[in-house]
Amino acid sequence: MDKALERLRDPEGRALTDLARLVVDETTATPLKSIAHPRWIASQLATALEALTRGDLARQFVERRVDQGRERLEQEQDPLRAHWPAEVDGPLREVLSHEWTPDEDMVFRMLDQPAMRSLVAEILTTMLTRFRKRMRSLEPGLLKGLGGRAAKRGKSLFGGMAGNLTGLAENVVGAVKDEVEQGLDELVREFVEGATRDTVRSIAGYIAASEHQGAFADLRLGVLDVILDTPIHELVGELDKARPMELVDVVLGGVRAAISEEGFVDRAEERIAQVLDEAGDGTLGAWLDEVQLREVWAQTTTELVAQRLTAVVQTPAFEAWWRELHAD
Repeated sequence: MDKALERLRDPEGRALTDLARLVVDETTATPLKSIAHPRWIASQLATALEALTRGDLARQFVERRVDQGRERLEQEQDPLRAHWPAEVDGPLREVLSHEWTPDEDMVFRMLDQPAMRSLVAEILTTMLTRFRKRMRSLEPGLLKGLGGRAAKRGKSLFGGMAGNLTGLAENVVGAVKDEVEQGLDELVREFVEGATRDTVRSIAGYIAASEHQGAFADLRLGVLDVILDTPIHELVGELDKARPMELVDVVLGGVRAAISEEGFVDRAEERIAQVLDEAGDGTLGAWLDEVQLREVWAQTTTELVAQRLTAVVQTPAFEAWWRELHAD
């Protein structure tokens, strides 16, 4: 008994590693639906989620991680591209460059929001105001030209009355100018109010037009390149503006609400049972063989199980259990 316990505790021994491998091999060869009952999996899932979201433990854990990451990345001057894995870049670019045409009505419903309408109205108002200023800069010369032409016509028609007609022409043009200026602001406002929704609809139509698929694919790739070429410390600053901890609160709140609903475990059990039924008599080992990862998974899992067993056999509680097991 003592010799066997010694062998189990020997850091150079193979006893616990061999035991761990037996557990791993037996588990991978067992049909998935036989490893655990759906009801048990569902109840454990509910318990784990409830423990995760109860109190501030999960939030504090995430907050510590965020703070640690921020402190490290705030000093990083390299662009994100310097740390961007090539294995991710290729597939992501392929996805972003995929050309597709969204539904125009759906795009319009997404764009037809107060923020977008305000943006379009601001652009229209600014452009019309600039046009008005340009026209105003032309008015002195325009007024002089109109008055001069009126004077010439007056001289040819009425002789000595030309001077009076010139003044009259200038007064008429000035009166018209004043009326136009007074009414232009109102006209601009009315035009913008009527044109904003039509402009948003035009934008939606442009986005949804099939001939623009390539341009928007290039846009998505361009946005990715801008992000990748931005120094990491700047990206951290932008992320802080999004207040990530508030997003964490939203996720945790959603999880709490879901698990507190009556019948959560029943619904989870039903879905888990469906998945296991679809798997039939399939085993984890068979799936791992299919993707050629069985040996890698078995080795790493064996190491993990062996580490835990090594810690267990060193405890006084295990020794007491061991001696009781071999008692007469």
